[in-house]
Amino acid sequence: MKLRRRDPLVCEWTGKGFLVGVPGGGSSLKVSLGVRAILEAAGDPLDLDELVSAVDAGGPEKIQPVVDLLIQHGILVPDETAGSVEQDRSALWKHWGAVTERFHLGARDANYLVGTPERDAVAAAIVAEGEAPAIFKEYPGNPVIMLPRRPLPLRASVDDVFAARRTHRMFTGEPVSLDQLATLLFHTFAPQRFLDGALFGVQQGRVSASAGGRHEVECYLVAYDVEGVAPGLYHYSASRHALELLDARVTRDRVAELSYHQGPSYEGAFTVFTTAVAHRLAYKYRHPRAYRLWMYDAGHYGQTYALTCTALGLGPFQTIAFRDSEVERLLGVDPDEEFAVYLLSAGIPAGGDPLLPAGFRTPEPGIVR
Repeated sequence: MKLRRRDPLVCEWTGKGFLVGVPGGGSSLKVSLGVRAILEAAGDPLDLDELVSAVDAGGPEKIQPVVDLLIQHGILVPDETAGSVEQDRSALWKHWGAVTERFHLGARDANYLVGTPERDAVAAAIVAEGEAPAIFKEYPGNPVIMLPRRPLPLRASVDDVFAARRTHRMFTGEPVSLDQLATLLFHTFAPQRFLDGALFGVQQGRVSASAGGRHEVECYLVAYDVEGVAPGLYHYSASRHALELLDARVTRDRVAELSYHQGPSYEGAFTVFTTAVAHRLAYKYRHPRAYRLWMYDAGHYGQTYALTCTALGLGPFQTIAFRDSEVERLLGVDPDEEFAVYLLSAGIPAGGDPLLPAGFRTPEPGIVR
């Protein structure tokens, strides 16, 4: 029987050594230099004698137990079945890759210890490690624009807001008022009240849901046409309801470069970059499944943003098509601690029909695909 190396495999260096595993296998095998030589040789189909000859492993009696272990873990596979095994698995994951598949499976079925004594013990151990990360981020030495404290009334009915909620890609170029911007930022990013989080301290109650009330999402705004706000890059201070100036030189052209020149990303009145402050979330949630949580939270914030824009008569746009590393450099954040997650923008929408954004039309009669 000829054997060959399973393709793909996931390999990683850790404190435990060099690990190799099958993307969907759920576990990895620690391998030595000699085993790595076997795997390298088995890129082409080989029988046992050919493997022994290729790696000079000291004879079949020494290599056979290693080969059996590699077969057991699905790392070496019979050549006649390898193609079908790989094809079956790649049908789902060939576009996203083996690392993504491995991560997806590793993040499933986490034990949240709900209703168990262990849950309280784990929480107490986390708190005992030291002070929690700050629930707010601020730039106390930077110039500040204090925003109006009384939000505009959102009198549109839920029915009307839901019916008119669309993604807009064309804007009139008219400025947005300071009150409109302040209302949008307040409802999307500011705490509405505070709650007792027991061991985990004060928690914020915001419009958007957030895992464990951690609210790791931060808001950075690039203003272009907002009354009372000079153009430039700002951080929104959720605790002060204020804009903190970071860089007055940031323009539409710079945001265009960062967003692959997608017009709606920068042609409205302002652009918002949201980030996730990783430790604010990971402090409480420490298993791989928790990596999903910032994605959910980004979506919660994005929908609150879009609905509030709609209620204010603004046209929202959202995308994840931007240059992550360059955005993080622009914002001045360390991507190991805080990383870009979403681009939101808005302006006065073009077109007279709130149910049909400018540039779109209803489909012609025909076959729906």
